[in-house]
Amino acid sequence: MPITTHIMRTIGFRSNILFAIAAAVGVLAALGRPWYAPAVEGDKSAQMESLLSGIGRAFTEPGGRTGWESFTQADKMIAGLAIATVVLLVLAMIPAIQLHVQALARWTGLATFGVVLVKFFDEPGANTATEPRFGLLVALLAAAVLVASAWTVAAAPSRRRHQTRTYTPPPAPEALPESSWGPTQY
Repeated sequence: MPITTHIMRTIGFRSNILFAIAAAVGVLAALGRPWYAPAVEGDKSAQMESLLSGIGRAFTEPGGRTGWESFTQADKMIAGLAIATVVLLVLAMIPAIQLHVQALARWTGLATFGVVLVKFFDEPGANTATEPRFGLLVALLAAAVLVASAWTVAAAPSRRRHQTRTYTPPPAPEALPESSWGPTQY
């Protein structure tokens, strides 16, 4: 009975760059969607119920301030880091500079995710007065995809083509006279 082997394929170098471009577009598009809205005044004694209803409101209520409206500097930083990550990943396709830009792309992607994550926990104004909306959650997810793609591209081996060396065997040893063969004769 023949044995079938299944070969697992991973997402390639260029595909991860395309995912990173899509994720950066997702982060930029999420800045135009609602990020924060005023918190609903309710029963503070039922913490779990208020948490679950807040999660439901984050996805169902369309109102709120967009990411561009909510921040003074962080919105520009998020957009700049996302764009810088994509530019660095595209530059990583050039073999001569790939090793130099891979680490920078890794850190700018991580910084994008970090800033969005900080803004998830540290809302503008009083934290009890606002609650997150779906734009922030979409930006968080897109930034996570951006980090994953950037780290995969940054971990890729160098694409520089090296000249293959051919094996040249060492020369054969010189033949010794026949009298030197075998053990010493007494």
